[in-house]
Amino acid sequence: MVDIIRAQEESWPLVREIRLRSLSSDPAAFGQSWERESTYDDQMWRQRVREAAWFLAVEGDTPVAVVASRHEQDSPANERELQAMWVSPESRKLGIAQQLAEAVFAWAKEDGADTVTLYVGPDNEPARALYEALGFTDTGDRWQVVEDDPASAWTKMAREI
Repeated sequence: MVDIIRAQEESWPLVREIRLRSLSSDPAAFGQSWERESTYDDQMWRQRVREAAWFLAVEGDTPVAVVASRHEQDSPANERELQAMWVSPESRKLGIAQQLAEAVFAWAKEDGADTVTLYVGPDNEPARALYEALGFTDTGDRWQVVEDDPASAWTKMAREI
Protein backbone atom coordinates (compact mmCIF):
# COMPACT_ATOMS: atom_id res chain seq x y z
CA MET A 1 0.00 0.00 0.00
CA VAL A 2 1.22 3.48 -0.82
CA ASP A 3 0.88 6.70 1.10
CA ILE A 4 0.48 10.04 -0.64
CA ILE A 5 2.57 12.73 1.03
CA ARG A 6 3.27 16.36 0.31
CA ALA A 7 7.00 16.88 0.00
CA GLN A 8 8.51 19.43 2.36
CA GLU A 9 11.80 21.21 1.81
CA GLU A 10 13.68 18.65 3.92
CA SER A 11 12.33 15.81 1.75
CA TRP A 12 13.96 17.19 -1.40
CA PRO A 13 16.19 14.07 -1.73
CA LEU A 14 13.05 11.95 -2.28
CA VAL A 15 11.80 14.40 -4.91
CA ARG A 16 15.19 14.32 -6.65
CA GLU A 17 15.28 10.51 -6.54
CA ILE A 18 11.85 9.95 -8.11
CA ARG A 19 12.15 12.85 -10.56
CA LEU A 20 15.48 11.62 -11.93
CA ARG A 21 14.11 8.09 -12.12
CA SER A 22 11.13 9.38 -14.13
CA LEU A 23 13.41 11.25 -16.53
CA SER A 24 15.64 8.21 -17.07
CA SER A 25 12.69 5.85 -17.53
CA ASP A 26 10.41 7.96 -19.75
CA PRO A 27 12.47 10.88 -21.14
CA ALA A 28 10.05 11.75 -23.95
CA ALA A 29 7.21 12.33 -21.49
CA PHE A 30 8.69 15.52 -20.08
CA GLY A 31 9.87 18.89 -21.32
CA GLN A 32 13.18 18.35 -19.52
CA SER A 33 16.01 15.85 -19.60
CA TRP A 34 17.86 13.67 -17.11
CA GLU A 35 21.12 15.14 -18.42
CA ARG A 36 20.05 18.62 -17.36
CA GLU A 37 18.26 17.92 -14.07
CA SER A 38 20.91 15.48 -12.82
CA THR A 39 23.33 18.42 -12.66
CA TYR A 40 21.13 20.41 -10.26
CA ASP A 41 22.78 20.96 -6.89
CA ASP A 42 21.11 20.44 -3.52
CA GLN A 43 20.12 24.10 -3.27
CA MET A 44 18.31 23.93 -6.63
CA TRP A 45 16.33 20.87 -5.49
CA ARG A 46 15.38 22.62 -2.24
CA GLN A 47 14.22 25.63 -4.25
CA ARG A 48 12.14 23.45 -6.58
CA VAL A 49 10.38 21.87 -3.61
CA ARG A 50 9.69 25.33 -2.11
CA GLU A 51 8.32 26.74 -5.37
CA ALA A 52 5.78 24.01 -6.15
CA ALA A 53 3.51 21.59 -4.35
CA TRP A 54 5.17 18.19 -4.85
CA PHE A 55 3.24 15.06 -3.95
CA LEU A 56 4.86 11.66 -3.68
CA ALA A 57 3.44 8.17 -3.51
CA VAL A 58 5.70 6.25 -1.16
CA GLU A 59 5.93 2.60 -0.19
CA GLY A 60 7.79 2.53 3.08
CA ASP A 61 10.66 4.94 2.47
CA THR A 62 10.69 4.51 -1.31
CA PRO A 63 8.96 6.95 -3.67
CA VAL A 64 7.10 5.15 -6.46
CA ALA A 65 5.30 8.09 -8.07
CA VAL A 66 5.40 11.88 -8.22
CA VAL A 67 3.47 14.93 -9.35
CA ALA A 68 3.99 18.66 -8.91
CA SER A 69 1.67 21.61 -9.18
CA ARG A 70 2.14 25.34 -9.15
CA HIS A 71 0.77 28.62 -10.38
CA GLU A 72 2.69 29.70 -13.44
CA GLN A 73 3.26 33.46 -13.62
CA ASP A 74 1.84 33.70 -17.14
CA SER A 75 -1.36 31.82 -16.20
CA PRO A 76 -4.65 33.25 -14.95
CA ALA A 77 -4.93 33.57 -11.17
CA ASN A 78 -7.59 30.82 -11.03
CA GLU A 79 -5.36 28.16 -12.65
CA ARG A 80 -2.79 25.78 -11.22
CA GLU A 81 -0.72 23.58 -13.50
CA LEU A 82 -0.23 19.86 -12.92
CA GLN A 83 3.36 18.98 -13.87
CA ALA A 84 5.82 16.10 -13.84
CA MET A 85 3.26 13.30 -13.21
CA TRP A 86 4.98 9.94 -13.26
CA VAL A 87 4.27 6.52 -11.79
CA SER A 88 6.98 3.85 -11.81
CA PRO A 89 6.20 1.05 -14.27
CA GLU A 90 5.77 -1.57 -11.52
CA SER A 91 3.21 0.66 -9.76
CA ARG A 92 1.04 1.57 -12.75
CA LYS A 93 -2.63 0.63 -13.07
CA LEU A 94 -3.09 0.61 -9.28
CA GLY A 95 -4.92 3.95 -9.01
CA ILE A 96 -1.86 5.85 -7.81
CA ALA A 97 -2.06 8.48 -10.56
CA GLN A 98 -5.65 9.20 -9.55
CA GLN A 99 -4.61 9.55 -5.90
CA LEU A 100 -1.85 11.98 -6.89
CA ALA A 101 -4.24 13.97 -9.09
CA GLU A 102 -6.75 14.17 -6.22
CA ALA A 103 -3.99 15.56 -3.98
CA VAL A 104 -3.26 18.21 -6.62
CA PHE A 105 -6.96 19.07 -6.98
CA ALA A 106 -7.34 19.49 -3.21
CA TRP A 107 -4.19 21.60 -2.95
CA ALA A 108 -5.17 23.76 -5.94
CA LYS A 109 -8.62 24.41 -4.54
CA GLU A 110 -7.14 25.31 -1.15
CA ASP A 111 -4.71 27.62 -2.99
CA GLY A 112 -7.61 29.53 -4.56
CA ALA A 113 -7.83 27.87 -7.97
CA ASP A 114 -10.92 26.55 -9.71
CA THR A 115 -9.10 24.98 -12.68
CA VAL A 116 -6.14 22.64 -13.05
CA THR A 117 -4.32 22.57 -16.37
CA LEU A 118 -1.53 20.45 -17.83
CA TYR A 119 0.39 19.87 -21.03
CA VAL A 120 0.77 16.45 -22.61
CA GLY A 121 3.17 15.50 -25.39
CA PRO A 122 1.85 14.76 -28.88
CA ASP A 123 2.83 11.07 -28.79
CA ASN A 124 2.00 10.32 -25.16
CA GLU A 125 -1.28 8.50 -25.70
CA PRO A 126 -1.24 6.61 -22.36
CA ALA A 127 -0.92 9.90 -20.46
CA ARG A 128 -3.60 11.57 -22.58
CA ALA A 129 -5.98 8.67 -21.89
CA LEU A 130 -5.26 8.90 -18.15
CA TYR A 131 -5.88 12.63 -18.08
CA GLU A 132 -9.14 12.23 -20.01
CA ALA A 133 -10.23 9.57 -17.50
CA LEU A 134 -9.46 12.10 -14.74
CA GLY A 135 -11.81 14.61 -16.39
CA PHE A 136 -9.33 16.77 -18.31
CA THR A 137 -10.35 18.05 -21.75
CA ASP A 138 -8.38 19.54 -24.63
CA THR A 139 -8.48 23.35 -24.46
CA GLY A 140 -7.35 23.79 -28.06
CA ASP A 141 -4.21 25.60 -26.89
CA ARG A 142 -0.79 24.23 -27.83
CA TRP A 143 2.72 24.71 -26.48
CA GLN A 144 5.15 24.80 -29.39
CA VAL A 145 8.20 22.96 -28.04
CA VAL A 146 10.26 23.07 -31.23
CA GLU A 147 9.86 26.23 -33.28
CA ASP A 148 8.33 25.65 -36.74
CA ASP A 149 7.54 21.98 -35.97
CA PRO A 150 3.79 21.56 -35.49
CA ALA A 151 4.29 17.86 -34.69
CA SER A 152 6.14 18.85 -31.51
CA ALA A 153 3.23 20.85 -30.09
CA TRP A 154 2.07 19.75 -26.63
CA THR A 155 -1.68 19.80 -25.94
CA LYS A 156 -3.04 21.93 -23.11
CA MET A 157 -5.77 20.18 -21.14
CA ALA A 158 -7.91 21.56 -18.30
CA ARG A 159 -10.28 20.37 -15.60
CA GLU A 160 -12.49 22.43 -13.32
CA ILE A 161 -12.27 21.53 -9.64
